[in-house]
Amino acid sequence: MTILRRFCAVFMLFVLSGLVSVSTSSASTVIRDSELEAGLEYLSADLARAAGFRDGISIRIIIDPSYNAFVAGGKTVYIYSGLLLKARSAEEILGVIAHEIGHLAAGHVPLRSEASKDAGLATALATVAAAAAIATGATDAAVGLAIGGVDSGKRQYLKTSSRDESIADEWAIKLLDEAQISSFGLADFMRRLAGQRALPQARQSVYYSSHPGAAERLSTFNDHMQRTRDEDRQLNENDLALLSRLVLKLSAYVYPAERNLKTPFEVNWPRSYQDNQPVRVARSHINYAAAITYYRRGDLDKAKQMIDAILQSAPKDSWFLEFAGDIHMSRAEPEKAIGFFQKALAGRPDDPLIGLSLGRALIASNKPESLTQAVSVLEKVLEKEPNWAFVKRQLAIAYGRTGQLHLADILLAEEALLKGDTQRAITLASRLAKTPDMDKAVHTRALDILFELNVPLPVQ
Repeated sequence: MTILRRFCAVFMLFVLSGLVSVSTSSASTVIRDSELEAGLEYLSADLARAAGFRDGISIRIIIDPSYNAFVAGGKTVYIYSGLLLKARSAEEILGVIAHEIGHLAAGHVPLRSEASKDAGLATALATVAAAAAIATGATDAAVGLAIGGVDSGKRQYLKTSSRDESIADEWAIKLLDEAQISSFGLADFMRRLAGQRALPQARQSVYYSSHPGAAERLSTFNDHMQRTRDEDRQLNENDLALLSRLVLKLSAYVYPAERNLKTPFEVNWPRSYQDNQPVRVARSHINYAAAITYYRRGDLDKAKQMIDAILQSAPKDSWFLEFAGDIHMSRAEPEKAIGFFQKALAGRPDDPLIGLSLGRALIASNKPESLTQAVSVLEKVLEKEPNWAFVKRQLAIAYGRTGQLHLADILLAEEALLKGDTQRAITLASRLAKTPDMDKAVHTRALDILFELNVPLPVQ
């Protein structure tokens, strides 16, 4: 469950259950949200497999009102919240994801492109590298770089050639056809995008500036729409319901609580190219978004009342259970939260974010047996997220409270290294390297950190 709060105009780093939010100096925030990521990755699975990614792709969400998406290496697609909330159809969202998968399949990774050889793009390279690092949870040292703002340097770097965009479009059409998804949403978006050519540069969208050639590329989609007989094919009800649930949840976190309470939660998507009837939104999903809004507003009793009612009809839904745990954590009731997180994790045993929520609740209970369990749970989380600084800190807390101080110190040294605090990393690693009778694995890791930071190793 993502917990996203806005303090003044500044986003801050915090973790409440399944959410990790890393702020930049602007109004952009990279979050880790298990439900959003898992849902979008599930919906994109057929597209990924059609592109040759049998194990699927990863999707990360950037909280920013801009309509944008990009890839920066590996098998990860980064999507701005503005895209998810402003899209005019479910097919449009999946179409943009297909386009970005097309870039991955075609090898259009920015850091491998010829553009990266231009010495004048050093700042932009750091921007994209920082975005990738933050979005994978690798470091919050990149906080003043990356995603916020779109100065000319970033725009120039992120801009790929029209040829690459056309190739990604061809991939998108191929992937959508193989996944039996209509391309009408992507065609409609490209039509709107092409219309931005006449606007002043300051009013053009980020996506337009970083994905050039929209007017020329529109013909590709028009030709495909005319040649394909079943372009009016509909997404199945389950996929539509899932995607609408994700968008409703995101809107509950992104928009101000007062706005959400005054404006009914809804998605205005047509069911298909020729069917203008809107998709049906489940009442439980609307109530879920409303409960999140009350939670953000601080009305925990109302939020609890609503999620309890939702759980009556869906008692095994891991995301609803996780949110119930969030509420009890906010009510300073970690023992009750533990129960909900355990049930949520039972439904998704390999989910590191739910595991992190459970681990934090166990630490908060501060009982010997709970702390021992917290160590076990968080060790499994760290196996799945080895470069996540916050997980290292939580496990270090659990180690420290169970008397395993050397293990706590090496994790804190690794956390400092990930966050760019080299002096703290050196101090902790040096102390461990000089400590007699040190555990061999801890001692070796301490020496590795010192070697990595070019610090003379202690004489044995």
